Parts: sequence; C-alpha cells; structure tokens
Amino acid sequence: FFHHALLALLMCLGVFLASRALSPALFGRAMSTLDANDRKLWHTNMVTCFPTFAVTYVAAPAILEYAGPRHEFAHPASANTLKGTGMSLGYMFWDLCVLLADPRGQMRAYGGLSPYCLFLCPHALSLAAWPYAVSAGKCVYFVNYFLVSEVTNFNMSLRWFLLKTGREKSRTYFWNGMAWIPLFLAVRIAVIPNLVAQYWNSDGNARGPSDTWAARGVLHVPAGPNVYWLGLLAAAAVHLPGPGSGGGAPHESAATGPQHRRDGGSRGRAAR
Repeated sequence: FFHHALLALLMCLGVFLASRALSPALFGRAMSTLDANDRKLWHTNMVTCFPTFAVTYVAAPAILEYAGPRHEFAHPASANTLKGTGMSLGYMFWDLCVLLADPRGQMRAYGGLSPYCLFLCPHALSLAAWPYAVSAGKCVYFVNYFLVSEVTNFNMSLRWFLLKTGREKSRTYFWNGMAWIPLFLAVRIAVIPNLVAQYWNSDGNARGPSDTWAARGVLHVPAGPNVYWLGLLAAAAVHLPGPGSGGGAPHESAATGPQHRRDGGSRGRAAR
C-alpha cells in the first residue's frame, strides 16, 4: 500500500518534470498563446493521465474479484485494492499539494472558491479515511468504486487542452465530450444507488459506533461533487457543437463545465 503511494507520488513528479522539459518543444506553438497561469496548469494537467490509466488498471479487477457477501460492511482488501488505493492516494497527495501551493491560480482555473473546495475537501477526506478503510477491511466495496472513477480524469484534462489551444470546434473535442458524458454517468453517477443500498442494508453490528459515524460522515462525500459536476457537464453538452461545425464551444466558466483537472480525483477524483 505505502510502497505504491510513494511510487505514485514519484510518478507524478516524473510526469510533471517531463512535461516541463518536453512540452515546450512538442507543443510550443500551442503553449505560446497561454498566459503564465495556464502554462503552469498545462504541466499539472499532464499528471492526471497517470491515475487515469494506472489506478483504473488495478481498480477494475478489484471490483470484479470482490468476494465479500452482499451488504457485508467488513471484508479484507484485495491486493489490487491495496495497490489502487496506494496509487490513488499518492496522486491525491500530489494534487492536494498543487491546490495548496497556488490557491489563487487554482481558484482562477476552477472558477472560484466553491469549485476549488469541491476538490480540496474530498482529497483531504480520502487521504484521512482510505488508509484506515483498506487496512482494517472496512468499506472496501466502496473504495473500489471510488478508485475506478479516476478513469474520467483523462477526458476532463483533454477537454482543457483542446479549449486552451483553440480546438473547441474540432472532431476530437466533440467526440471526447460524447465519450466523457456516458463514462462519467457510468462510473460516478449510476453506481450511487447501489452504494447507498450497500450501506443502508449492511449489518450495523459489524460496524460499531465509531465506524458507523465515520461511514456516515465520509461515504456520501463523493456523490455530492459528482452530481454537481454532472450538472455542469449537462449544461455544457446542451451547447456542444457537432463535429467540425462552426458553432464553437461554450466559454470556460463554472456554468459550463469543469474548468481544470478531474473529477472528482480526483480531481476528484472524489473522496475521490
């Protein structure tokens, strides 16, 4: 678990440094139009590709191999769950540092204090709760689903890159949006009723008072930001131009869709 968290943190640093070294040569023309804040975000957005693929690679099998009885609150975490949790938390720690190191720039990117907090708070809760959950074998079923939601990070970051480089009328922008919406619905929204049923019907005696209150305070957190981002996605989709059309895409704002990275994830990844 901790080895994979450290590995993920080092991978995030490696991707960030590689982007700083290589992006000006590879994408110099596109980056020349960006302001100073967006040039910083370019490199941090590159990092989101890591959890999209690395965490999902082990989180999806973790869901499929979960062998706990239905509505069982306590069940040991599998090796894939431990690996995925470590990598996700390593990335979240990196992301949290980015958020805290430049709050003004991050708020500008997200569209204000509220969207900024929607990433900051779930990250902090995840870092506090997930190590205990997977180590003690509590709420592992939920953690698996939260982990696999990292897969939507790539679409969000790709949208940002396309918008910032003036490619909002391209086929890539259109089809990225068309793929992102059902994927977001599948891994972040459609699973909510199942997770609610899993908790509601679980054996309270197996939880104990402290675990019960901890679960009540944490397990619902990812649903709120995910539903909020879904509303922004839907608002943006209403104005999404057809492939190759001249209609243009909506301006980036808190009213048209997630502005910067993630998630929820992560970011948002949400608590991730």
